[in-house]
Amino acid sequence: MTAEAERSAQQAVLAKAYEAVNAQDLVGVRDTLHPDATWPDTLEGGRLHGREAILAHFEQLFALTRPNIQLIRIVGETDGALDVEVQLLVQDHKGHIWSDTRARLTYRFADSLLSDVIILSGV
Repeated sequence: MTAEAERSAQQAVLAKAYEAVNAQDLVGVRDTLHPDATWPDTLEGGRLHGREAILAHFEQLFALTRPNIQLIRIVGETDGALDVEVQLLVQDHKGHIWSDTRARLTYRFADSLLSDVIILSGV
């Protein structure tokens, strides 16, 4: 796969992941995650390891909130990673805003799936 095709595939996976999170679609989130992915635990701190732990985190997150992630721009691209800037709106189920933040994140990929996310700023 060429570097351009790889970046395009990564961007498509990331778009699918955002769409799934915004729809609170756990199956869709699952389809974008590598089995050995790691993820920040945004509810309790620390890191989550493995697809099932990450899905349990999202299930808990969706029970409490309605997150909405919008890609603003891709800041940088390296082999197997995208640095992005996003707008992250988090509301409760009654529509009250908990936070509305611009964030910078790095997503890493393995086997054409999300394998890691690192919060650089904003969350």
